[in-house]
Amino acid sequence: MIKNADSFEVFADCLSFPLDKPCGYQKNSNARCKECKNYSKLSNKKDKKRVLIVKLGAMGDVLRTTFLLNGLKEVYPKSEISWIVDTKNAAGLEGNNLIDKIIHNDENVIKYLANNFFDTAINLDLAFESLSLTKLSNKKEVLGFTLDDNRNIVTSNNYAKEWLKTSAYDELKKANAFTYQNWMSKIAELPKDSYEIIVPLQKKSTEKAEQFLKDNNVTRDKKIIGINPGAGKRWKLKKWTLKGFIETAKHFSQKGYFVLLLGSAQDKSEIDLILKENMPNVISTGIDNTIPDFFAKINLCDIVLCGDTMALHAAAGLKKNIVALFGPTSINEIEIYSKGIKIQSNKDCVICYKQECDLIDNCMESIASKDVIQAIEQCL
Repeated sequence: MIKNADSFEVFADCLSFPLDKPCGYQKNSNARCKECKNYSKLSNKKDKKRVLIVKLGAMGDVLRTTFLLNGLKEVYPKSEISWIVDTKNAAGLEGNNLIDKIIHNDENVIKYLANNFFDTAINLDLAFESLSLTKLSNKKEVLGFTLDDNRNIVTSNNYAKEWLKTSAYDELKKANAFTYQNWMSKIAELPKDSYEIIVPLQKKSTEKAEQFLKDNNVTRDKKIIGINPGAGKRWKLKKWTLKGFIETAKHFSQKGYFVLLLGSAQDKSEIDLILKENMPNVISTGIDNTIPDFFAKINLCDIVLCGDTMALHAAAGLKKNIVALFGPTSINEIEIYSKGIKIQSNKDCVICYKQECDLIDNCMESIASKDVIQAIEQCL
């Protein structure tokens, strides 16, 4: 038996200790935690306040949550911000100079959480994975939501408690009169809700976008109108009618405006059918753009017509005029920063948050082309 067993005390909160094996100092110098001069406590105060944001997806939600960053920098000028995000949505954060570290939600995320300490973890998401990652993080406080040991959701303040109720009951969601930014700024204890969405533009992508204009002989003598006809796989009911998009594109094509079709591979069928009409100056920006390239294509436009989609939040962050169409989701929750017009269906059943609908004339189908055209003209 080894004498002086108490000299083998383990300081598991040391930055150098990998938890599952001896540290480098022990291996190389036979160091003991109790006497080691290299002991550095994980939770030691640094000059910067360490903040962890947990927001995994979807891309539109990730984008609109970036409004927090300017608020956090206002409240904590000396802060170091890390953001955990799903790998497929990370491109929406790349190039954002207010984020110090982007953490991919992959096989290494648990190791990252175990080896880092945060003064504040901010989780505004009620998805089980986000709640679990927040619970697992080494933090002094949580703003937003986490879990207790019985899988109950723990809320950080009364605003978080009310948002939990709103998320759990569609009738409260329908009655909500405030934007996502308003709710989340209060949950995150920021002084105001007017901070804007941040959409990073990469130089290479903006250069490609400008070349796209030259290649397609698109001039800027009139404002450029962007149309995003998709709505993603999950929320197909958020999509306006193909007829409506065609009639709108045709109206502005005949008036000599350039209309750029914005979308991804999921929107191929709608974009192809619009192009099949052979309208002058109606051009697809492509369906295989990277996220930075997609942002740069949106940035070419002066006005963007879309539903409640990721393109809406990107356009808002890029300070574009927006004509946004709403049916099954909340018009009040979406912030466009007083730039543009929001149009809601006149159906009584709006804000149902259903993903399937058996009505022949559903909410989005009831939005008239003439109203959309008039709204765009008001923005010109």
